[in-house]
Amino acid sequence: MNHKLHELLAPAGDYEKAMFALNFGADAIYIGPKQYSLRARSSNFNIDEIFRITEYAHSINKKVYVVLNIFCHNVHLKNFADYFKKISDCKVDGVICADPFIIKKINEINKNMEIHISTQQSITNSKAALFWKRQNASRVVLAREVDYQNLKLITEELDGKIEIEYFIHGAVCISYSGRCTMSNNFSFRDANIGGCAHSCRWEYEIINCPEINDKFTMSPKDMNLSSQIFKLLDLKIHSFKIEGRMKSIHYVATIVSAYKKLIDEYLLNNKIDCNLFDEIQKSENRKTDLAFFDNKPSFKKMLYFDDEKKTNQNFVFIVKEKITDGEYKIILKNVLKTHELVESISYQGKNHKFIINEIIEGESVIKVAFKPMFEYIIKIDKDIVLNPLDIVRKINDN
Repeated sequence: MNHKLHELLAPAGDYEKAMFALNFGADAIYIGPKQYSLRARSSNFNIDEIFRITEYAHSINKKVYVVLNIFCHNVHLKNFADYFKKISDCKVDGVICADPFIIKKINEINKNMEIHISTQQSITNSKAALFWKRQNASRVVLAREVDYQNLKLITEELDGKIEIEYFIHGAVCISYSGRCTMSNNFSFRDANIGGCAHSCRWEYEIINCPEINDKFTMSPKDMNLSSQIFKLLDLKIHSFKIEGRMKSIHYVATIVSAYKKLIDEYLLNNKIDCNLFDEIQKSENRKTDLAFFDNKPSFKKMLYFDDEKKTNQNFVFIVKEKITDGEYKIILKNVLKTHELVESISYQGKNHKFIINEIIEGESVIKVAFKPMFEYIIKIDKDIVLNPLDIVRKINDN
């Protein structure tokens, strides 16, 4: 325990996303194993990958937390102890969990393992936080429903007695802290053991009411607290959490990098770079708002109708390696054309804007690259430094 305040905690749905999160500024990542994690549809990590990403994170003085936050049915009880021992052997920095059975077993097997109580427990007050401290928890992840005024009260009353983790960006559930049964009822996919079908985002219509023809959804706008980060940094919050283990590399890199710069600039210079708000919006594919931060949300914070944007296709490639000045090997993600204006997002230096002069596939010069995950060579119009793992997006489609 006794971590520094203001850790930036990023999601990692698979090994590749974990590397991007760590390299683009996260102080820690949270990952799901193949079992006992609520994001069953993300790729998730096998035991060997958990060991390797933890070893890498520790080599650069960063942390890895493993998410074991399902609510167990009886079928999940038998094998948990053996499975957790394997995770414990990977030397991870902590586990995020909700089920009392899992918490009890972890305490029995490894008393020194840090236990973080998941937002699934809907912790909204200081007494609940202290209850979990008595169960050997070192941190509580507050419910997304905790607004700023209550957050201030909780942090003041706890005064560092147990660490606080608070969501600052990402999806907001229509149900209380994710405890929804719509998915179970409509698609037989249990949200509380990792199978959520996002039923709130489906289109619905009112039947037997011919005068109302509009279809609707029941999903809230996503959370974006970048404009409020200065308020949060003045509180005793140990970890700022970004949601999104199922989001893209572009989302992870952009959001993590922008929040890291916002936090560092405020802590160092007591200033906020408002340009970073626009940077965050470039990765959005759903409308955002303050969620519960400024009190209970009104209807204006809901996506009742078809307000979702089309999936952001601006992310076009990852830099693999430099060949010569102005010439790079890339891994394609979306369609790329010659003469397009693009922008790099780098964790090692400044972002750069440049034009694609030439695309080479094998021995041939081509005008359009369209095979995702294939390697191409590009030549660009400027003598700039692009680093391996820099991600590049189009500018003209924003």
